Amino acid sequence: MNKSKYLLGLFAGMAMVMTSCSADEGTEPGSDSKPVVTLYTYEPSSEYNADNDVMVRFATNNKVEEIYYIAEKDADVKAAIEADGEEAYIQHVISAGTKIAPGEDGYTDVVLTDIYGSYTISAVGVKGNKHHRSTIAFLGLEWEHVVNGTYYFDKFANVTGMEENLTELQICTTDETLYRFKDVYGEGWSLKINLLPDYTGKDTDGTYTFFRIAPQNTPFTYGNYGTVFAQDIGYWQGNSAFVTDNGFESGMYDDYTCFLYLNMSVSAGSLGYGYEYFVPNQQ
Repeated sequence: MNKSKYLLGLFAGMAMVMTSCSADEGTEPGSDSKPVVTLYTYEPSSEYNADNDVMVRFATNNKVEEIYYIAEKDADVKAAIEADGEEAYIQHVISAGTKIAPGEDGYTDVVLTDIYGSYTISAVGVKGNKHHRSTIAFLGLEWEHVVNGTYYFDKFANVTGMEENLTELQICTTDETLYRFKDVYGEGWSLKINLLPDYTGKDTDGTYTFFRIAPQNTPFTYGNYGTVFAQDIGYWQGNSAFVTDNGFESGMYDDYTCFLYLNMSVSAGSLGYGYEYFVPNQQ
């Protein structure tokens, strides 16, 4: 073999590899020339309304000098980009959006409030004349009236400090299986339930549809054990069969009367379980 030809071929191959690596910006930390903001969403702390408020984390690479963000309805964002293009929308975010500084730890957290409907959250990272837009979606729940009525805290009157409370049963506009008892625990503290249309039962009061009660915080505390949260028996036991098969179901009748087989707990353990009721006003 001609060694000189072999060495020339080896050096040429190494040069090709080195060239391709340097052209692929962003594959190594800190090598991306674009100022990129990556967005994450989290449920905000308990003083906020998680149905319509969201904590957004703006995580940045080391090229970002400024961040601009805006939250707008999906339809408006789509229409603006279709009409004028992506670059025009980026300039809109910069001119009409909120400016924040990159965090010292590589991220900044902001809570956005009062979002109703399908929204696009846009963030533009800027360095000099370079910029890049990133997005994340958030669906702020909207509710419609179903019926007014009275909620009875039979089992947990000692926890809530109420025997009963007037409330409004509402349905989510984007999910026909999702309902809530608005402000049943006090202003801003509703209780959500999810219907299971494939599971029904029947008793002397009529036919009812099963529903689930996912774990959710209440405004109440218990001694030194912290926040009380409500859930159905299936979530408490980590087994949905307790609700669907074993007789611990919650149910909604055709007239929206509801019975709830509820567990209340704190981080240290259970405070008990039993029935609560919602009785609609006569139509």
